[in-house]
Amino acid sequence: MKPITHIETPFKEKFGVPRQPLLVKEAWGKMSFPKNDFFSEAFRGIEASSHLWLIFEFHQIPNEGFNGLVRPPRFEGKKKLGVYATRSPHRPNRLGLSVVQFDRLEVLGGEIVLWVKGVDLVNGTPIFDIKPYVPYSDRIMEATSENFDEAPAVCRVTWKCHPELSQHERQLIEKVIALDPRPGHDKDLQGEHGVSLAGWNVRFRFIDEGLEIFEVTKAEP
Repeated sequence: MKPITHIETPFKEKFGVPRQPLLVKEAWGKMSFPKNDFFSEAFRGIEASSHLWLIFEFHQIPNEGFNGLVRPPRFEGKKKLGVYATRSPHRPNRLGLSVVQFDRLEVLGGEIVLWVKGVDLVNGTPIFDIKPYVPYSDRIMEATSENFDEAPAVCRVTWKCHPELSQHERQLIEKVIALDPRPGHDKDLQGEHGVSLAGWNVRFRFIDEGLEIFEVTKAEP
């Protein structure tokens, strides 16, 4: 099985990537395809779907040495669950499934570009397939998951610095930090952390029951 494309996203590294899709709508994704006979026809009608499923590979996870039990981040390392009871990337075949919001389809001179929103994928993630989200089938109103019923907490974010950011960049950075990307075992620590987002190096720390962004500098290409 070969990827049909690799997605471009604002997330240069795994740290900082939202742990579920659609948590940060400003997290864009760009997928480019050659303008050949197949892809020129393959996207016909895709704009009729507000959301899409992406089947992808956790390509930065070593493809060996998997354990049956994992520690989901939301439990801060205090609880283990079976890998098939979680969405952990540490799983055989390294396959993932993510729902994203359709933004637009661009047909350019030599390529076709599909833009989506709300991604939870690191830059360069291999994409194997794209399917429409079908509300009458995919939306299960009575569905439950006792381990994951509650949405993640959103922290208060303050800015100590004043970088020259676009409104979109500022919203993206603030919403990603608000989800507290720190590893579970670091939640009780007061240290400083750094994350690379959309071409910016962002430094933040835990302070006064919230998170403070104290430095944002342009990342090197």
